[in-house]
Amino acid sequence: MLYPGFVGGSASSSQPFHDGERTVNFYVEQGQGDGGKSREILVPIPGMASFATAAVASTGRGSFAMDGRAFVVIGQTVYEEFASGMLTSRGTVAIDGNPATICSNGDGGGQLLITSGGRLYIFDLTANTLTEIAVSFSATMGAHLDGYFLALDANTSTFYLSDLLDGTTWDPTQFAQRSIRPDPWVSLIVVGRYIWLLGEQTSEVWYNANNFPFPFAPHPAGLVQHGCAAPFSPKVLGGLLHWVEASDQGRGHVLQASGFTPTIVSTFAIHAGLNVSALNDAIGDTYEDDDGGHGFYLITLPNADVTYCFDASTTHNLSPAMRWTERATWIAEEGRYVAWRPLFHHFAFGQHFWLDRSGATIYRMSVDLFTDVEDRPIRRLRRPPALWSEGAWIVVSRFEVHVQPGVGLTSGQGDNPQMALRISPNGGKTWGSERWRSIGKIGEFEVRAFWMMCGRGRQWMPEIVVTDPVPTPIVGASFTRRAA
Repeated sequence: MLYPGFVGGSASSSQPFHDGERTVNFYVEQGQGDGGKSREILVPIPGMASFATAAVASTGRGSFAMDGRAFVVIGQTVYEEFASGMLTSRGTVAIDGNPATICSNGDGGGQLLITSGGRLYIFDLTANTLTEIAVSFSATMGAHLDGYFLALDANTSTFYLSDLLDGTTWDPTQFAQRSIRPDPWVSLIVVGRYIWLLGEQTSEVWYNANNFPFPFAPHPAGLVQHGCAAPFSPKVLGGLLHWVEASDQGRGHVLQASGFTPTIVSTFAIHAGLNVSALNDAIGDTYEDDDGGHGFYLITLPNADVTYCFDASTTHNLSPAMRWTERATWIAEEGRYVAWRPLFHHFAFGQHFWLDRSGATIYRMSVDLFTDVEDRPIRRLRRPPALWSEGAWIVVSRFEVHVQPGVGLTSGQGDNPQMALRISPNGGKTWGSERWRSIGKIGEFEVRAFWMMCGRGRQWMPEIVVTDPVPTPIVGASFTRRAA
């Protein structure tokens, strides 16, 4: 019989006795037709290949691409990235524990605004020069709207405007400080034609009211009763704003805002994961897959060493639990997952690129690649909910995973790709040893990944793992049960 719920997301309950399921380095896709083998499948995430490496060893801190040009901040250096894989240093910036931000004022201004280490820099896109701009405030992050560069000083809960189409000039009288609510602004992001100024407990939405001398004003309906716990978590995907908030009781949630109305999109399982550590270091990122069917919002928590991934696509009707999975980099020499190393995504030259939050390399991402950063194997894991029958013994004589067979490589790792199975008789409290099975050498399309004599348990739970560099979509699993 089919294994109920084998395809799913990371939904480990705060009470693992209830549900301990987990999905790492897969995501769930809903079938679009009526003739598929299952309603949902597990799709392997794309892989990474080295594209360019900075001359000085450091870590990725920010990226931006527009109009055929791409820029990255790695450590203290601003590089221009070229389609050939060449990196050209364009200057250096101050550095602190925060990411750098980059935005453009378009053809009218021909400039990039870069904030890093509390300083503000302008890159002239014609002269290819980087200049630090002396200002009287600390630039926590920057943005652009209607020809103006915007900069938030989170230390004073104030945002400033550049001159129109000129980021080299900042009139010290052109600023607004928070006054509508007492909690300070901690983050700034532009969504469409609106400026979102997110506070610790509440947020405001501003717009261009064409006022004089300061053109922006709070929108009459733009007071939002939700704050931001992680200043660098807000990201826009598909016109919707996503970010990490903390309630007035300190509990972490992920919000998605349509218009001025946020809704909680994180599940209880993700809430539990968000609340294992401080949230202020969480960094948000987004990307859309190549077929346009999935858009992902990712939250990397360096302190907790975990990355959660939310499928924000609107083209399917997946349950909230199926939308959430995990991305992780496998450190084989330590036998553990760490937060996904790729961070700071940008799309340039028709390809997806990521910086490395722990290294100086830029990586190209593609569904045709099957390794992680540093050529590390991608360890894909699925742990479904346990089989349970009101506490009675469950004896499983045969278990099979329905994975695409016959995808082996011609040589090297993956010439005979394998899948590992571990079994827990008690819902994940203890585990048996790994048992490996082939999923088919190249062209062996009739191979089936199954295991016999799979033991018994009152909460019988399997866990499957694949690490070979081959495509491994999974449509489900089945099992044969016999009388105890």
